[in-house]
Amino acid sequence: MFSCFALILNSAEKTYSPKSGDEIEVLSLVLKSELEANKWTKRELICFSGEQMDPSPKLVRALRQQNLNVCSSAERPKKFNCGFEVLMQFVSPSTSQSARVHAEVQDLREINAGTGDIAIRQRDGEYSVRKIDGKWSISEYVSSK
Repeated sequence: MFSCFALILNSAEKTYSPKSGDEIEVLSLVLKSELEANKWTKRELICFSGEQMDPSPKLVRALRQQNLNVCSSAERPKKFNCGFEVLMQFVSPSTSQSARVHAEVQDLREINAGTGDIAIRQRDGEYSVRKIDGKWSISEYVSSK
């Protein structure tokens, strides 16, 4: 929960904007993988952040155009309808051919229902993503647990 509030405070100061279209593709791939791994429906609204900052409106729009039902983590306090939050951070600088992304999934449902005070960490791990023949794909996921 503390990290969630820290992100909200930081989000007022600056936002995360990907440096390239490749970064958008990588983040989209990670979010889609989390959607599948957690058995979320496409209708489930997912809050997310990137690089410990609130995502730029342009990034949110780009991910929504890829059929992801997402909103920025900073929008969550207004709506309280995100059941889950995905915190993503590049572990190594993204290159034109590979990237490593740490993703932590938090369950916010108890907080939203008023029955809990802290977010529950649901998944935590690192994705290795590679670009082969012009297409990004996940080559490995390693759980932090």
